[in-house]
Amino acid sequence: MATSSIFTNFTITDNETAEKFAEALEIASKQPKWVPSEPIEAPERDPEKIRAIFARRAERAKRNAKV
Repeated sequence: MATSSIFTNFTITDNETAEKFAEALEIASKQPKWVPSEPIEAPERDPEKIRAIFARRAERAKRNAKV
């Protein structure tokens, strides 16, 4: 579903449209929440592990620059 549509402004000018909009919001609120198909790995937060990752990247970049 495109997310750009949630940023569109619109005007409700009659009761029928207001009722339909309220009903649509109610239905959407009862739908199940989105669940990822695969577990999402949490970002690394340990400072030492992050330093090690960047050190490996820098080492790899130096080796690739020499080629």
